[in-house]
Amino acid sequence: MRKKGILIVALALLAVAGLVIYQTRFAHYKPEEVLTQDEFVESFEETEVLKEIDGLDRTGINGHSPEEKILDTMHQMTHQKIMATDKWGAIPMTTGNISEIDSIVSGSKKIRSPEVKNQLLQIIAKWEKGDFSEADRDHNYIWKLQKGNLGKARGLLSKEEELLFIEEWFIEGKALKEAKK
Repeated sequence: MRKKGILIVALALLAVAGLVIYQTRFAHYKPEEVLTQDEFVESFEETEVLKEIDGLDRTGINGHSPEEKILDTMHQMTHQKIMATDKWGAIPMTTGNISEIDSIVSGSKKIRSPEVKNQLLQIIAKWEKGDFSEADRDHNYIWKLQKGNLGKARGLLSKEEELLFIEEWFIEGKALKEAKK
């Protein structure tokens, strides 16, 4: 009888541990409220808070950049919007940066196939409309093209989480420090 009780407790603990692992590693998170592009523009672009780090020129990307650099830039732009265990680098998702990456991808002859280029342009088109509802899927598509193995997106950041991310990475300067490494 005592062994049966210990077995039941052990199985219950394993079930709880399995649920926790599933929730932290595999479950996709959809927040109730996200930061809209209009709110972002009003709070950060119109006030010029991000002026020091806005613009893709600081990343070294241009119309002659290799696909790897283009993918890395788009990947880092998604970090502002997505939930992932690991993130390396971040580029603000400003209207100017979105417009610049659109121009770069549109004119690039260095993207591996017309299908990939078309998919990247479709992602950017959503971003230009302020639609980030699939930013986690966009991230994972780019991440797979880069052969990523750590940092898969597990959902979108809530409005509060994104504001904290912006504060830490863009206002307090973590993005500039990462870029200098």
